[in-house]
Amino acid sequence: MTRDRKVLLGVAAGVVAIWLGGAAVTRYSVEQMAYFAPIAVCVVGATAALILLWVKIILQARAERRERRL
Repeated sequence: MTRDRKVLLGVAAGVVAIWLGGAAVTRYSVEQMAYFAPIAVCVVGATAALILLWVKIILQARAERRERRL
């Protein structure tokens, strides 16, 4: 299996997980959640990006503080 196919399958599995997870958490049915799945994927992606950004900022600040001590 090529790398592109693995990435595609991973992304498809992620979208299905967000879709079904959103239907389980909200009051929407699976059919209704299918309409909101693109929005949910964008929200999850933006949230993950913000978390990764803040983790990077915190780790970089800690490394700079450690360098200043030495």
